[in-house]
Amino acid sequence: MLAEETSSKTELLERRAERELVREGKAVLEERRDLLAHSMLDQIRHTEQLVKERDRVLDEARQQLHRAGMRHGLGGLRRFSVSETCLPQPHWQIENLMGTNWLVDAAAVPARPSRELGDGIEVSLELDMAVSMFQQLLITLLELATAENNLLRLTDAFRRTQRRVNALDHIVLPEITDSIRRMEETMDEMERDDLVRSLLIKRKQASAAPQN
Repeated sequence: MLAEETSSKTELLERRAERELVREGKAVLEERRDLLAHSMLDQIRHTEQLVKERDRVLDEARQQLHRAGMRHGLGGLRRFSVSETCLPQPHWQIENLMGTNWLVDAAAVPARPSRELGDGIEVSLELDMAVSMFQQLLITLLELATAENNLLRLTDAFRRTQRRVNALDHIVLPEITDSIRRMEETMDEMERDDLVRSLLIKRKQASAAPQN
């Protein structure tokens, strides 16, 4: 009986230690979840700013293209070509943020457009501005795509972390707590049995004692 009681106490202590460890892990996950939520809010604000900037640059690019069309006509615009060196060159870098891959540095600033129009005709200010605005639009679109990609990654990481917190909070911890409760009840019952057994032994010993 003593060995069984000692074993039960050891198991009870182990289960209590396990519960504390799970609680600590849950606290770490909750902190990570809160940091991810904060990063998501910052990324949402950044994305909203980029959307506004995209709309502004797109509107300006349309105006400049209309002015260039008025200056050169559709035929002139068709003859104009932009070299690949004038286009933004994406060179994303991946960093790790709380276990989530994070894209940074969406695009390099492109070169200025060529000052000649196809067959040597000088590029006008209107056409130069139109090209510059569309360059800026492409850069903004790349930045927006990067921000949206990061937001999706953060959202996925937040959901996975929240699921783990819920699993610990609603499944693992209740199971461990219930196991500890049953073990404590068993230990209490064993202690009561031992007490009753001890009292019975004392009574038998008192009854068997010789009467003077």
